[in-house]
Amino acid sequence: MSHPEYAPDPDPSLNVQFVDSLVPTLTAGRYKLTAHQSLIKGGARVDTDGYLDTPVTQEVEVRAPRFTVQPEWIHGAYPTPGASGLYDDVLPHVTLDRAALPWEREAKAKDGQARLPWLALLVFGEGELPDTDPHCLGQTEAKTVADLTGSESGVVLPPFDQATDPITDDDKKQVCRTVLVPGAVFHALAPTEVEMPLLTHVRRVNEAHQRAAPGDDLIQVGDYAVVVGNRLPRAAGGRYVAHLVSLEGWQSRLPDGAKETYDGPEEKLRLISLWSWAFETIPDHIPGFAALTEHFVDTEGTDGSALLLRVPLPGRPLSGKDQQEVADRLGQGYLPISCRTESGRSTFGWYRGPLTAQYVPPETDRERRRCAAEALIHLDQYGVFDVSLATAFTAGRGVALADHQFGAALLRLRGKVQRAVETRSRATPTAGARARIEHLAANGLAGHLGEVLTTPARAQAVATSVRRPGVTPVPAATELPATAGLTLERLRADVDLHARFTGDDKPLVDPHDDDLTLVRNRLLGLRNLTGVPFAHLVPDTRMLPTESLRFFYVDANWTATLLDGALSVGLAHTFDLTSDDLVFGPKGVAPLPPQATPVTGLLLRSELVSGWPALEVRPYTNPRTTEGETALRLLRREALADDVLLVLVEGVPGRVELAEPQQGVHFGIDEPAQGGSDDPIDDGVIRLREIDPKSTRPLGQETGAQFPTQPGLRSYLRGAGTGAPDTVLSVTRLADGLKGALQLKRPLTPSEFAIQMINAAQRRTFTTVSTTQTPFTTGAHPNG
Repeated sequence: MSHPEYAPDPDPSLNVQFVDSLVPTLTAGRYKLTAHQSLIKGGARVDTDGYLDTPVTQEVEVRAPRFTVQPEWIHGAYPTPGASGLYDDVLPHVTLDRAALPWEREAKAKDGQARLPWLALLVFGEGELPDTDPHCLGQTEAKTVADLTGSESGVVLPPFDQATDPITDDDKKQVCRTVLVPGAVFHALAPTEVEMPLLTHVRRVNEAHQRAAPGDDLIQVGDYAVVVGNRLPRAAGGRYVAHLVSLEGWQSRLPDGAKETYDGPEEKLRLISLWSWAFETIPDHIPGFAALTEHFVDTEGTDGSALLLRVPLPGRPLSGKDQQEVADRLGQGYLPISCRTESGRSTFGWYRGPLTAQYVPPETDRERRRCAAEALIHLDQYGVFDVSLATAFTAGRGVALADHQFGAALLRLRGKVQRAVETRSRATPTAGARARIEHLAANGLAGHLGEVLTTPARAQAVATSVRRPGVTPVPAATELPATAGLTLERLRADVDLHARFTGDDKPLVDPHDDDLTLVRNRLLGLRNLTGVPFAHLVPDTRMLPTESLRFFYVDANWTATLLDGALSVGLAHTFDLTSDDLVFGPKGVAPLPPQATPVTGLLLRSELVSGWPALEVRPYTNPRTTEGETALRLLRREALADDVLLVLVEGVPGRVELAEPQQGVHFGIDEPAQGGSDDPIDDGVIRLREIDPKSTRPLGQETGAQFPTQPGLRSYLRGAGTGAPDTVLSVTRLADGLKGALQLKRPLTPSEFAIQMINAAQRRTFTTVSTTQTPFTTGAHPNG
């Protein structure tokens, strides 16, 4: 917060600072600059015969927007243009990139001292602009400035102040947008002089705390002017159009101006509309954030067990060892599926995707799998297979084969590694000779020699050109690849050999090689399940029904096998395994970082995903730890469908918050803590926020008190007591009430009023009692 005309430096501890105004030193108009100089010598003024004492005068003109604004100055508006939703508790507002725009033109209150913004946001409902836009579609009428300075039958044109700011011939050629407003409607909607400063302020954004999000209203960093309307859309629904209008010359027509009445119902005012947008509010028949998240609580089951990602467990306990085995596997997230063995026999197997209801310890000393069959697990007791890891391998191979860039880059990368290894191997003759002999022995040297000795000489020429099944033709010694005997097992066993390829200052492959970077990034993305078909993640719709929230662990063995499948593309001989290890192994050129364990997450299938695109998901560690509560890192957050959101978290959270987006900093009234009617005006409240910089509470934090004490703001409408069926706030009366509730001895400043009118974002907290050895146990709690 600040006093008018003062914009403090950003406070690094705050996300957003609210500033009363940003008034330029010189507003629009004509000025005369006078300069003179004098010569002083020895403390006395030197007579220069008037040569230096003659003042120099220069007339200058400061120009500012007057009839139009540039589209790039409009940073955002809420409700968003063309939107349709529940906005009956929101004060429409527009955010401007040009932070000084509302104060760039001179506008003074009746006392002649206070500077007023020359802009206001008027919100019109259906039928209130009968001549211009009766159905609130955002229509305007184009007029030149010359038209506005002339005359129009039955219409009051803008009374421009041409004495201090004349309109030039160039100005008269400008085309601007206008709306024709009945005098009675203007008098009912326009703010008073006292209210105008309270409805305009500046937001100063701290760069260190910004993060872009879909629909973010504060992506950029800097100062933003905000002009807020004084009207809440009706709870009954309807279309509205908001116009950012110029009030230049209209001050006498304001509700508290010199002209207190309008000239009958026929009077019409032509206003300049600098920017406008239309939106629609609908009756409250669709569940809001609180109701949608409350459903998760109502269906969480005993200790939140129903919030785990698995098919619903049987409603009654199962008897017998075999039945209990089935129940245990279902509880771990397995699903029985039909499958066919290699012999063609139909049977069933157990499948569990990477998202599990219980923690799965990672395999120790695991070997890389080269085919899906190596990942099959046979359950001897039951004679069926666990096909989970085999499916993971096949899925990884399928994702890699579908990505042509990945496959081509992987093959090129292996070729580069092979050529580099051959070059270094030839530099050591003994090693090269040993490699050639090992290659010959491994590829049928004995059989080839026997065949040569027993074949007649005349047939040898033909025989050597025919490749026997299972036998690799032996190239000439000079053509033998130096990598022939360099297997992964030998590389790991021979420390000196391993150091020769990985310990040099010059790596086998440039760490910034394009192919290496592409393959590595795709593997890291695959580790976070990017590109894995959704049916592999959630194989049964019963695991994630509509309007559901499910928590899970990520099986590190499944994702590791997934990467094995991706790297199986193009495997031609054993050295390819060695090549991959030389690049991505623990001591390779670009080793993959150790897989974070445990990794947890959540799947959300709800209208929250589409209705709140920037929904905040905040995981925190267990606050009972010695380090205290800290935020956990999100590994991945992605909307997989219009109503499905996937979030992966590094670590096991102690609590998870789902919260309405904060970035827009919207203004309006809040819902009561318990219940409420269909009309927010009848039960709405304003949750008071801290504005005393000397308080122990952070600025802007809720104090725990609300205004008014008894919910309901109908008495603070402008038409209260007159029977006027409208929702225009009496901003003056409301500000006075907030002043008393905050126990202030002075009026609220514009920034303080804006802080109080911030819509309190709702959030729902889910606490987890979990270790890496036990499943999630969750519980949900509402928060305002």
